[in-house]
Amino acid sequence: MSGSDEAWTLCVDFGTAYSKAAAAPSGAWAHFDPAQVRPLMLSGEASEGFLLDSAVFVDDERIVFGPAALARADELVDKKRIALRSFKTLLSVSDLDRALNTSAPASVDPHRMFAMRDLIVLYLAYLTASIDRAVAADAVLANIDVFDRRYAAPAWRGGDSAGLHDSVVGLFGEAAALRKILGGDLLSSRGVAIKTVPGSLAAARAAPSPTPMGLIFEATAAAAYTSIGLEESASHLIVIDVGAGTTDISAMARRGKRVEELPAARATLKQAGNFVDRIIADMVLEANPWAKSAQQKTELWAALMRRMRDIKESLFVDGRAILRNDGRVFSLNLRDLERDKDFRAFTGALEAAFDNSLAVIRDSALKAERREVQAIAVGGGAGAPFIQSLIRRKPPRSAKLNFVARPATPDWAHAREFRGNLAPVFPQLAIAIGGALAPKAMLAASAESLEAV
Repeated sequence: MSGSDEAWTLCVDFGTAYSKAAAAPSGAWAHFDPAQVRPLMLSGEASEGFLLDSAVFVDDERIVFGPAALARADELVDKKRIALRSFKTLLSVSDLDRALNTSAPASVDPHRMFAMRDLIVLYLAYLTASIDRAVAADAVLANIDVFDRRYAAPAWRGGDSAGLHDSVVGLFGEAAALRKILGGDLLSSRGVAIKTVPGSLAAARAAPSPTPMGLIFEATAAAAYTSIGLEESASHLIVIDVGAGTTDISAMARRGKRVEELPAARATLKQAGNFVDRIIADMVLEANPWAKSAQQKTELWAALMRRMRDIKESLFVDGRAILRNDGRVFSLNLRDLERDKDFRAFTGALEAAFDNSLAVIRDSALKAERREVQAIAVGGGAGAPFIQSLIRRKPPRSAKLNFVARPATPDWAHAREFRGNLAPVFPQLAIAIGGALAPKAMLAASAESLEAV
């Protein structure tokens, strides 16, 4: 490396379905230039390359990660084998130590060898190895010697967030030590040999590598990228983050560079993208009685899940989705989904939670004598019509306030520097990018020192 004297920030967002990362010069928020934003190609060179599957699969003799884990799980779906996902949801539980020490279910680990902590550390080792590979392949970042590293997380546990932060940083430290032991096998499509893993995990846990990292709340990260250049008008912001495992709502009030969350507005729903996926798949199964046997239903379900992103995109953009599989053609209309009782229950609960958060931010803005509240949706479900309709709601008794819905993808994401790759997936990358851009004053917890790449 040639080295660089400029300080850079790198933010990791490990989501339920995909993990993402981005880097930016540490002063980029105050002196913004789109060309300074470096979303990392964690798994390839196209738009999809920004998204790394959050998955671990325990096979007969090896453990595989990312896309290879999902592919292997798909091959063994008839044997009721699944890949471990939802890492972020696990880290949100009230008793984290107990959850980490729980044995993985037999459907995930048929050998009954690994605790949930083991599999999370293995995935974090794979993720950080993927990040460093992407950094080395980036013409700008390859010359950076050190990064101020941070990760993004929901503000699930309120006053206990500091305790959660310490535990998560400890897991990253174990993952850093594990990477040194396992080496290049982590990034191989063949993964790592199971026989080498227990001893390697024990060694990493006994001697973790110090990994200083800051913590930024996801809503704060959204506020950071949304409010660039809008220091006054964007003083109040409500964020809805539609992920795969949860839907999180947060509200922020900002004064200069200081951002404060409004705790009374915080809400988390345990239904999100995966829940909608299951509703759609169930609707297709019910509409196709030819799938009678368990194997036929399993195969059709797997085909639907493989193509669910395309199905939802067509459904939400065109109002209709068509799927061809095994010589049969299936169609689904958006109106059918909107009439489904489970979908109506989900959207009803979402509207009630969002309206409560709107009332909280309305009262805060009026008390601060502000005139505008902005709303933004992030995450994989940000573009869904029912989410875009939600962020355009205006609560009662707010005549003095102007409510503005911000686009899920800002204009600068179309800058020529990104060659058309960033805009299609910006809602999924928004938290990682905002976390990299945010000044230190926005952090919920700071790293004590910089970490060398």
